[in-house]
Amino acid sequence: MIRFLAYRVGLTLPLLLGTAVVIFLAGHYAPGDPVQVLLGDRYTPEAAAHMRHDLGLDRPFVVQLAAYIVHAAAFDFGVSYVNPARRVRDIVRQTLPISVRLAACAVLLATILGVTLGVGAAVYLGVIAGLSVPSFVTAAILVLLFALRWRLLPVAGWGSPQAAVLPVIVLAAAPLAYITRISRASVRQVMTEDYVRTARSKGLRAPAVLLRHVLRNAALPIVTTVGMAFGYAITGAFVVEVIFNIPGMARVAVDAILQRDYTIIQTAVLVYTTLFVVINLVVDLSYAFLNPRVRY
Repeated sequence: MIRFLAYRVGLTLPLLLGTAVVIFLAGHYAPGDPVQVLLGDRYTPEAAAHMRHDLGLDRPFVVQLAAYIVHAAAFDFGVSYVNPARRVRDIVRQTLPISVRLAACAVLLATILGVTLGVGAAVYLGVIAGLSVPSFVTAAILVLLFALRWRLLPVAGWGSPQAAVLPVIVLAAAPLAYITRISRASVRQVMTEDYVRTARSKGLRAPAVLLRHVLRNAALPIVTTVGMAFGYAITGAFVVEVIFNIPGMARVAVDAILQRDYTIIQTAVLVYTTLFVVINLVVDLSYAFLNPRVRY
């Protein structure tokens, strides 16, 4: 396990380094001038030259790239171009936990309901319908019904448990359908194995067969799907946070794209890439705990 963990971390570091280089190149060669965005109506050649010097944009490209990688490794992403009084790492500390909590709640809801429906469909129902409604359509329908028509829940925000209900449901809808389908297929496949028939022939009750033999061996594809669902929830939060006005990292990234705040855009891409890498690593490590036959 330790060797596998060291191997995966060794693969992760070049991936994050390459991501940082690509992000920096994209920001460096992107159309538009961040200095002009910062100065606005106060733009003059003298003021622009002075600001480029303060931001280090007049240094050689290689020096800028090396400085960016070193500072990013120290979790120092500089200041916001639009609001120089705010450091980007402070923005990440304030907004990233909100996005992670939103995604975690959505994945937890989708996992509980999806596994329950999938197992029930495999054991009792045989078929189940999938959901294919985009999150922005689901959000509009739920807001129209529960917030505007029936006035049961707030329209937007993130300050109370009631305000989190609609965005969590919207974000969980698509992963719920995917987890349900994979759970059903995995359970039905395991139920046809010889060891399951042997357990039944020995007189083991159906709930015991399901818990001891079926679910345990069907867990690996489901865990992989849950990890993918968390990744979907992280990216789906870009739409949900904007619609419900949630002050998370995704909402900040969307605002930064509209305002050409390159430091926040670069940081958001790097942070989300790191999250995806960590999620995949956790999923891989969980295999050994769920199935003793899996060894690294």
